[in-house]
Amino acid sequence: MRKTYLSDDSDEEESKSTHKNIKILIIGDKKVGKTSFITRLTRGYYTMFYQPTKNIEIHREVKIGDMLVTCWDIPPHIKYHFKLKSLEADAVILMFDTKRPETKERVTEYWKIMYKQLRKLPYIFVVGVRNPPGTKGNGIHYIDNMSTDGYNELLYHIQTTLIG
Repeated sequence: MRKTYLSDDSDEEESKSTHKNIKILIIGDKKVGKTSFITRLTRGYYTMFYQPTKNIEIHREVKIGDMLVTCWDIPPHIKYHFKLKSLEADAVILMFDTKRPETKERVTEYWKIMYKQLRKLPYIFVVGVRNPPGTKGNGIHYIDNMSTDGYNELLYHIQTTLIG
């Protein structure tokens, strides 16, 4: 069955073996929108009910283009042990809240600690949530979890970066 980030169209004849399995770690401070982003990606909706992520949560695979993506929600209090093979990833999303600038500083510090422990560097996507009007560029993707602003562009960029 085929599902893309732009539509829910199906293609029953397509073989699952043509898909590339991708692991994405989503890292950031509490209440920046990591779980909301994953919920929108895996379930197709935004929820107003906030429940803090207590442990690393591995979410079900979701089809993005020709990729089967597994998202790992990493709360900020978890100590990063990226020398462990299970925590190697194809990509990392560093997420921050544009209305709380300190969250961008902290996620940058998390990354500085993490990358020194990695055997292989993943692709990095920096994502600002709650996009201030008119903010664009500088290597940062801006999204709004309550709408689709910037959302499809981010998914397209992830797909084209990881599988070309």
